[in-house]
Amino acid sequence: MMNSHPQAVETSMRQWMIGLAFVFCALVWPAILAGGGGTSQANDMVDYHAVEIHRLAAGLPAPDLRNSFTSTTPGFHLVLALVDRAGGSLTVLRLVGSLAGLAAWLISFRVVCGWVSCSTAAWLIAPLALSPYVLGSATWMTTDAAALALGSATMGVALLARKTSRTFVLIGVLASATVLVRQILVWCCVPALVRAMTQEVGQPSAPLSRRLIWAGAALIPAVACVAAFMVIWGGSVPPRFQAFHESAGNPAAMVMMLAVGGAWGVFLLPGVITGLGPWSLRRSIFIALAIAAMCSLVRSDYHKVLPADAQLIGTPSGERIGDDRATTQAIDASTPPHAERLVAAHEVGRWGGPLWNVVRATPAVNGRSVVLVFLAGLGGFVACGLYERASRRGHAREATMLLCALAVMAVAQSLNAQTFQRYFDPWVLLALGWLVAMGQGSDSRSDRWCVNGMALLALLQLFMWYRGVFQPAFA
Repeated sequence: MMNSHPQAVETSMRQWMIGLAFVFCALVWPAILAGGGGTSQANDMVDYHAVEIHRLAAGLPAPDLRNSFTSTTPGFHLVLALVDRAGGSLTVLRLVGSLAGLAAWLISFRVVCGWVSCSTAAWLIAPLALSPYVLGSATWMTTDAAALALGSATMGVALLARKTSRTFVLIGVLASATVLVRQILVWCCVPALVRAMTQEVGQPSAPLSRRLIWAGAALIPAVACVAAFMVIWGGSVPPRFQAFHESAGNPAAMVMMLAVGGAWGVFLLPGVITGLGPWSLRRSIFIALAIAAMCSLVRSDYHKVLPADAQLIGTPSGERIGDDRATTQAIDASTPPHAERLVAAHEVGRWGGPLWNVVRATPAVNGRSVVLVFLAGLGGFVACGLYERASRRGHAREATMLLCALAVMAVAQSLNAQTFQRYFDPWVLLALGWLVAMGQGSDSRSDRWCVNGMALLALLQLFMWYRGVFQPAFA
């Protein structure tokens, strides 16, 4: 953000961040104190996250990191285990855990302020900030908000900080913290790798050896953390979740990510179309059609993984459960209350989230969801339009880095047998806000339409939060 009075800008930014903190607490803390639940996130807290925090707290100072009740690395849970060990109640744990959501708000806001004014930045992060996935995670103590905060910090530093050795060391530290909360987020290193290995216009050329050192400083610590836990677990997730998440690849991940971009990006269509010239418009349409055609090559119809031959996810020792009633009763006392029996091998899931519910209720042709393929093409069109706007403002490099990260995210998620909407939704909302910010100033009409579109999207997210988080919390 260009301003001749940087001190005034910093003061304004601090004031906005204090205001955002008050808004966050007003939205989240009453829902925590109300004590309600019944949503999938609330059930996850009760069945998995709270159980894992208590288990780690009981094992301190040398907890068992292998037999986890959650499918992620234990960083978030270890921090809260310290609070639990100090005598914190579940409500205290939730209040402390909710600060991860506040961090996600403030970090994403601070990054966007690197391109636009504070007031505009607030509108552009509003859809992400009000997302029921983000606020629900903050309310019910899941890892999504913490992962979002650390991942956005990792990418934000790569996009905006000066290109120095210290910057890449900092990225390595942030990336390590990110993967210690959720191992799959090693893709957040992608912007740093792109920046380390490419030459920036107007900057002196760095020798290849230095660029490789920069890339290694950003990537190697995070990869080492993930590799260490893969050795501990004997796979990419803890043992009792391997049958569910590692059973098969799921190419529908790319379709889902693009479709989420299309579903939310529709609010930006007036701004995107207004900002495109005739040639750019035709090119974006062609790319969108090509993306839709490619997405039609893989299955994208609704498919919920149903209880079948049964590993009971969340059982303390991962016992196999068949028809043996005695065995089932023997572990009853230690089984989390909402644990589900899940398919143990070679099944992929295409379910979990409102968009998948729409897919379930609409036609599919030969296993290809008509709605999802259409939205994926629309998502590609919006991405092209936002990239074009960013390029005209001289931010093509940053837009490229961010879009590369999303592409790698989709590849990484395709290795997961399950394709829940929550894996993609916050990151797509973050990318939309950041890409719009990069393009602000390219065309006044396009700018207004894009900000207005993000404001309307924020209202929709607010409604979804009210129905999906706030009301259940007070039920």
